[in-house]
Amino acid sequence: MNLYWINQAVSYWALVFFIVPIRYIKKVIVFAYLGGFLYTWIVQLIAVDILKRWSFKPDFFTLWGIPVFFVMSWFAVTLIFGYLLLIYSRYQLWILTFFVLWGTLMSHVAKAMNQIDMTGWSVAETFMFAVFSHVLLLYVFKYMHKVDDLGSNEDLIKFTLASLKRK
Repeated sequence: MNLYWINQAVSYWALVFFIVPIRYIKKVIVFAYLGGFLYTWIVQLIAVDILKRWSFKPDFFTLWGIPVFFVMSWFAVTLIFGYLLLIYSRYQLWILTFFVLWGTLMSHVAKAMNQIDMTGWSVAETFMFAVFSHVLLLYVFKYMHKVDDLGSNEDLIKFTLASLKRK
């Protein structure tokens, strides 16, 4: 029995409960559900079933060729993403970069461990799609939580470059 995706989901949810205080879980759970659960399902259904860009190694709980625990793991990751954007909005460029790299790396790890077959897809495409998805999620989060500091503004690049100079 393949337990890769359930192990990933349990690990990511453990991170949620370690990093995110309960009161913030309540604040960002709807965003995480929409962005991490529904959006992930939609993307996977399109990529796996319609476009046939990749396929998953069969898991013990799979729907339409997609491991349910894969989707649950990205629900958790999106919850952490939302929490960090809410609390550390001034560092959004760093947060966005970290999650894009995390998503790309985890996709590469899953491919290396033969949990996903990406015959019609590449790591570079994963990276580009991760950039698109996380910027989209950032703006959805900004809209849902009225965080004016998020997204394009005059201080974003200046603040980010200034924080690099301080180190």
